[in-house]
Amino acid sequence: MDTGSRAILVTALGVLLCASASPAPAEPVRVLEESPDSVILGTDAFSVQVDCTGRLGPLTVGETEQIWLIALYTTPISFQTGEGLRAVQGETSRGGLGPAPESIHADLRGESATVVISRNCLREEILGGDPLYRLTQTVTVHPTGRVHLRYEFNWLRLVHLRGANLVIAMRARPLDGCRWSADFTSHALGGTISADPDEHSLSELRGELRTFTVDCGQAPLHLWVNDGAQVTVQRWNPDDYAFFMRVPKLGYPARAYPGVRSLIDLDIVLPVKRED
Repeated sequence: MDTGSRAILVTALGVLLCASASPAPAEPVRVLEESPDSVILGTDAFSVQVDCTGRLGPLTVGETEQIWLIALYTTPISFQTGEGLRAVQGETSRGGLGPAPESIHADLRGESATVVISRNCLREEILGGDPLYRLTQTVTVHPTGRVHLRYEFNWLRLVHLRGANLVIAMRARPLDGCRWSADFTSHALGGTISADPDEHSLSELRGELRTFTVDCGQAPLHLWVNDGAQVTVQRWNPDDYAFFMRVPKLGYPARAYPGVRSLIDLDIVLPVKRED
């Protein structure tokens, strides 16, 4: 074999070795299922359901439901009665954050998919149904299993609230026995999650959370709070651990003023196995 042929062969082998060593490209996100009031986005490895109300869930990896609910829970106070009124994304029987859009659309760009929902949020029992705030919610699903969530609140009226939180309800069973760690910038915590209904292994999570990570074996589960937010965690029911992320800039007691803008921005990375 002459020198030129040997060089060509070595180059070709090098290209093949590099190709075999590189990870396989992630499968693009696509619409798995669609109806007038909801859309399910994902790949063969995971899925995320988004309703027209802005409520998310379930978020699954394979056949395993990791997160069954992500929704805004607010309790505006009626000026007439002084009573707090439960207002939850996706709830209709007890009163939600109406009115919801009649339909939603997923914008597929490149390998990712984005849903944007903009709506005026109101309750008929408060100020005669005048809008209390304008909510723009953006959900972007990436092929690696990363879900970016952004909630922009533009408060339009003086609103008194008993509370306003984004709730993320994680299933306890898939996380049973897994190690977890949390970074609060000022300090870090860690431990092991128990799915036993009588255990409260995440109850010490309280404060301005930056990151929360669970070692799930094949891949970690991440919660990244991009701007930092006051978070508490509790055992919501025998099946779940719920993260309560407080809507910022509401003061104490919770009170919103017209012209104030609040922002929640976070990423959830589902435990999707990466191809090596």
